[in-house]
Amino acid sequence: MVQATFTRQKRELAKAASWIERLRAHEIRKISFDAEGKKLTETRETYVDYPPEEVARQVLGIVVEVVRQHGARQRANGKNTGRFVWRGIEADLTVPQLRALKEAHATLATLVQKLPRRNPKVVHNTTVDGRPAFAGKMEETFEQRVRYKPYEEDATTRVRTYEEHYREKVGASQQVEIDYGLEVRRIQKLEEMVTDLGTAIQVAIDEANGRGHEDDPVLSKVIDSISKVFDDVLPPRAPSSEGGAGAGPSGL
Repeated sequence: MVQATFTRQKRELAKAASWIERLRAHEIRKISFDAEGKKLTETRETYVDYPPEEVARQVLGIVVEVVRQHGARQRANGKNTGRFVWRGIEADLTVPQLRALKEAHATLATLVQKLPRRNPKVVHNTTVDGRPAFAGKMEETFEQRVRYKPYEEDATTRVRTYEEHYREKVGASQQVEIDYGLEVRRIQKLEEMVTDLGTAIQVAIDEANGRGHEDDPVLSKVIDSISKVFDDVLPPRAPSSEGGAGAGPSGL
């Protein structure tokens, strides 16, 4: 395997930071309907390009790759190991390996800190693509119309017409606010996990003194397991659906 350079690892971590900056909590869609209530158009006033769990999994993927690259580069370095123990994951890791985990921990801590929380002040009254949302009041649109009605004059049999002005409903619009935030208890669980992970890494670094050397597959197994534990706590992956942004709120 070609050894990954430190510069490449920094570049990959910069990509992870870029993904984290894409985190958004809410998306607003404006939907218009015709007089019979059939949807005509749907436009987005604000965008959530990627759901927070997808951003999280992209960051996790980058973190896993960077740790693997770091392990390859440091394969021949360091003979002292410390016992890493975290949520059922255990391994004897060298100091360079533990430092790679420490860099990964810093990125994961930033991710968890910036994950959007569900807004408790919003009373959700519908769902959009399986996510809670608030659908505002339907705003009806009217146009002024003119029609001509016949009438007979009293003194003759001539039929005349007169203009009658009236308003006719031609459509409607509605604003929907979609909440992409994660539940507070899920955020708290992730915060607890990332704190415990940092403690476990530091304990293992302090313990790394004169223990046997382990090769790179151990580090890869550990970071894969860490990624899986975080992935299990995140919301499940959304099933791919046709139409994407065209999907409207259920129950409207």
